[in-house]
Parts: sequence; structure tokens; C-alpha cells
Amino acid sequence: MSAGLDELARLEENPADPARAQALSTALAVRAALDADFRRSLEAWHEQAKRAHTGGGTVHNEVKGGNQYGPVVMGQNFSNLSFGSPAAAPAPPPTAQQDPDHSNPPQRG
Repeated sequence: MSAGLDELARLEENPADPARAQALSTALAVRAALDADFRRSLEAWHEQAKRAHTGGGTVHNEVKGGNQYGPVVMGQNFSNLSFGSPAAAPAPPPTAQQDPDHSNPPQRG
């Protein structure tokens, strides 16, 4: 019975080789079928690994228009972020198009 160490070493030499990945998978499955303690450990590892994200997949970040007056964070898989943000900038006075009756004349100072 293979412990899977040789298969793992070969896969580490060429991680993109599906045949080497399959050989490791087969070795682990055979060992798990024959060794109950190993099977339980492998199942626990598998449950933990399912919760981990490898960073694969597609992410599309886009900011359109306007002004951002605080941090803009773009990416994938953020955790434990903590940062302060300055107060937002004041809104600009309305334009003639936004205030057609001129009820809010611009302030002069």
C-alpha cells in the first residue's frame, strides 16, 4: 500500500499534470479504504479544504463615475480588513440645471 508520499512528490514536480494528480488521489483513496484513522483524518482535512478558497475564478471590479471620498477596495477574498475613513467631502452647490428656480443661490465668501 502506498502512503501517497511518492505520488505527492511527483505531483509537486508538475502540479498541472492530471495523471499525477489522479495517481495521488488513487493512493489516498486506497489508503483511506484500508486505514480507518487515516480516512477520518482525510475526511476532516477535506472538510477544512472545502472552506478554503484558492483564489481561482474570475473577479471583475469596476468603479464608474462620481467621486469616491473614502477607501475603494477591489479584489477577492478579503477578511479582517480594518481601516479608518476620512469624512466625506461636502456636496458641491447645485448647478442652474439642478436648481432651475435659483432658490439656492451660490454662497460667496
